[in-house]
Amino acid sequence: GATVAATVASTLGPESRPRGAVIAVAAGAGGLGGFLLWRLTRSAARRGLEGALEVAAAEERALRLVDLIHACQPRRFEDVLDETSYCAEVERWVLELRGGPIHVPPALRLAARAAHLERGAVSSEGFGEGRQGYLSWRAKARRRQGERLEEVLLAVGVERGLVARACALVAKELPIHDVDMQTMEDAACLIFLGHRLCQFQADKDDGKMADILQKTWRKMSPQAQAQALGLDYTPRMLGCLLEGAAAAEDLQASVAPMVAPRLPAATVTLLRDSWALVPQDKFGDEFYGRLFAEDENLREVFDIPAARPQNVPKVVRMLLDLLDSEQVPRFERVIHAMAALSRHFGRFRTAHLAAIKKALVRSITDYAPSKEKKKTSQAWEAFFYSVCAVSCPFLIMNDRLCESANSTASALPLPSGGTLAGNLASQGVALLEMCLRVSGLSQGGTAAPEEVLHRITEARDWLMDAVRDDVNAYCGLVSSFIAVTATAEEDEPSPANTRGLQGGAAIAAAAAAAAEEAERRRWLRRSVEVPLHIAELSYGAAVACLQCRRQIKRSLQPEWVAGAKLMRTATEIALRNVSTNLTSIWGKGNSEALEKRFSKLRDTEPPWEDLCNFGIS
Repeated sequence: GATVAATVASTLGPESRPRGAVIAVAAGAGGLGGFLLWRLTRSAARRGLEGALEVAAAEERALRLVDLIHACQPRRFEDVLDETSYCAEVERWVLELRGGPIHVPPALRLAARAAHLERGAVSSEGFGEGRQGYLSWRAKARRRQGERLEEVLLAVGVERGLVARACALVAKELPIHDVDMQTMEDAACLIFLGHRLCQFQADKDDGKMADILQKTWRKMSPQAQAQALGLDYTPRMLGCLLEGAAAAEDLQASVAPMVAPRLPAATVTLLRDSWALVPQDKFGDEFYGRLFAEDENLREVFDIPAARPQNVPKVVRMLLDLLDSEQVPRFERVIHAMAALSRHFGRFRTAHLAAIKKALVRSITDYAPSKEKKKTSQAWEAFFYSVCAVSCPFLIMNDRLCESANSTASALPLPSGGTLAGNLASQGVALLEMCLRVSGLSQGGTAAPEEVLHRITEARDWLMDAVRDDVNAYCGLVSSFIAVTATAEEDEPSPANTRGLQGGAAIAAAAAAAAEEAERRRWLRRSVEVPLHIAELSYGAAVACLQCRRQIKRSLQPEWVAGAKLMRTATEIALRNVSTNLTSIWGKGNSEALEKRFSKLRDTEPPWEDLCNFGIS
């Protein structure tokens, strides 16, 4: 106040400046007002601080009382955790998901600590059997929990607005898009996955568990899903979670995943026996050590909770358990789920497979006896290509252009020349289709007949499917040919060995050998069928377009020729693959139908020159 009075006086002239007594009075009045203002402000701050402390004290009293109530509740037989432990886990996950205590609102903390408050007070009897009865009981139990929590919180002086929100969270009366409600749901799901899953799955098959985990996954936020992938699972439950998560994200195969080769029994036995020699506790670290030595950039790809070292041996164990013939369909679903989720949530690409194969095979072969190393390496290579038969088609079909080039250049023959031929053919057909459509839209242009457009559009789609099929056929063929068979393990099977198998054993051995041979023939046939189909589709599309070549605008003729040449090159590659497989691998005379189709194409006058000749009708 004095400072203000003096400042005002100094700005006035001598004739209008007030006398000193007036200035002194004004300064005194200002000082008194400032003092009174300070006292009032200080009193309000003190009252605010005291009020905040009282609110905090009421919340702490509420938390202690809730803990006491938990401690008095009997533990139900079916509960893995008692009430105190369960609610402590809810609170732990809430703090983890929200980034620490400072980011957790008081109502959310109270609700977390009281999540199962006297849950057993409502008996499940009288609600009927089955899921509907369970849901009815759970709804009533939640309402009762909310009402009981309201009594507890109000009794210790918690503010009514805070009470109402905490009770609504416990009773699950808030919409799921409420951030605190979602956090409570996330915590409940993570506790189910981390503590109750093993007990819950005991009487359920894999399909049922995958369906349950799919629904659980959909309830969680992306942040909770990332935490879920880092939890500790048995190999079986890890597979179910992968299937469920892929289905929840709409990443499952649209019809069925690609088919995997059925490995010979001798290969499966060797895989499992050699895996039993590997120290499980340090395999993950050894695998990643080799992997990152191959490519340091893969550290970023595998820097996710699901890829922690402890999970690596579980994945291997899970896949080995699914190699029996009756389990192979699930093996295919799990592999597809792994590939789809790794691509969707991470940075996994086809180009990374080469380093993984090298690290996996060498890390396991190191522990094999010296005399078994070659066969062990052979068996694990066959296993790896059986995995690729399912995963690679998906990965390659989703690679971007630059990623595809990186994959082709990697130290793994995926994609192969046949796969690239299918891609060339589809791109060539697409160029012809573009030229027809643009020419038809131009002024004075003639639209291509609908049946022609329909045929080449259909051919383009089928050729893209053939790209995927060729990857599958190549991997399956390699796997089936390098797999270790029972006969291959005997350098020279002797008559004594043959005589040693009598009756049922001899019949079983013969049946197994026949099944293995049939499996190899299946992949041999597929390795002929797919490139043959690529050549037939390219020829058919070219012939369909012959009638329209004169309609192409002059400015688009270079693109038309480029498309035709791509199709021609693709057809030549495909037919060469067919010829090689028929004569060198399959053997003449073993598939008359395929040989007839091949001969028909080989003897047909190629359409490529006519397709590029714009002066002839």
